[in-house]
Amino acid sequence: MINIKLPALALAAALLSGCGVVKQKAAEYYLDQARKTAAAQNPAPEDIEAAFASVDKALGYAPGSGQAVALLEDLANSSAKGGFARGQELQAASLKKALELAPLNWHAREALINLYSARGDMGGLGSMAAEALALASQAGPSTRYCALLAALAAEASAVPWLESEGYLALNKSPEVFFEKTAAYSAAVAKLPALKAELEKLAAAGPDVKIGAPAALVSAAEVSAADALRSPDAVRRAAEFTARIGSDPAFRKAAEMTVRGNAHLVKKEYSQARAYYQGALNHYPGLLDARRQMAEADFQEGAALAAAGGDRKTAAQLLYKAYGGAGAVIAAALKDGNALPFIKQEKFLGEVYALKAADLAALRAVEGARLRHTARLEAEFKAALDEAVKLNPEGRLARELLERYSREGF
Repeated sequence: MINIKLPALALAAALLSGCGVVKQKAAEYYLDQARKTAAAQNPAPEDIEAAFASVDKALGYAPGSGQAVALLEDLANSSAKGGFARGQELQAASLKKALELAPLNWHAREALINLYSARGDMGGLGSMAAEALALASQAGPSTRYCALLAALAAEASAVPWLESEGYLALNKSPEVFFEKTAAYSAAVAKLPALKAELEKLAAAGPDVKIGAPAALVSAAEVSAADALRSPDAVRRAAEFTARIGSDPAFRKAAEMTVRGNAHLVKKEYSQARAYYQGALNHYPGLLDARRQMAEADFQEGAALAAAGGDRKTAAQLLYKAYGGAGAVIAAALKDGNALPFIKQEKFLGEVYALKAADLAALRAVEGARLRHTARLEAEFKAALDEAVKLNPEGRLARELLERYSREGF
């Protein structure tokens, strides 16, 4: 009886020992099929879809494959060049399947985080961060290290998008502006603790970092450095969020300023000024509202002059904007602006550019009637120099400088 079973057991053992080899060969077969499509010039849509399906089959046999993840990227790039719109969608679906089969496939996790980051998919990044933190809470040191890297990459990748959304909301909705500012501050606040935990794990022994793919390490380091590139911006957003929660007058002033901005974008100057004045009534020291009041006066005066409207009214508005911009500059040099997502240097540079633009408009409107032309030209040049120095990317200042070099004051 025993002698009969031994050959059978030996055969079973041989088959089991070869199981991994068989799976690897099957995975390679399907990857080779997909590689042909990735290397082809302008592959047909049906071929692209079939190639993604082949990679899915390969991942079924080798769910931890880094080669499959790299090939998904190649397929997405190839399909994009050929005008196939669903490449990234199929790539994301395949990466999700890979992680369902092998949650510790760090190549797939890093690739999906990068994909969500490129899209600005905040929900996707949030899910990836939560999944990674859950893995980190249940794992040994080396797996925990990789999971925390993934969490850091996902959390940090969301920060620039929150910053951008907050900045855009400045001209749209106070509710969204407050929400995005709070979300930005909360996201940034998580990063130092994650970095500290990673450093602590790495210091525990050289083996902890061995299993971490270089791409995942790089993604975490680069995204965290980008998110934390401006400590001043982080501090100001946190202070603003705390202040609108504790100071009702300041919160109301900030809200009215954003509402005024929304009207100014639509060139509804009277409504914009009403909101800015309301903001200043609640909080007289809000420089952001004072600066925007000067902007509204300048825009309306310049538009009136350009349309051939009443010259006297246009000049009055421009003189008012000139005085307002000068007052804001003097105050900003001492205190700075309060609303986040606008650097102090950029804020001040834009006010100098506003002053220079206003003086140029006054010169055009008043012509020979303009008094103290030499002094005002000197002010124009000084304001323009400061605008370019403080905010070199400022479009208005660059345009004014070009025009001045061609036409003079």
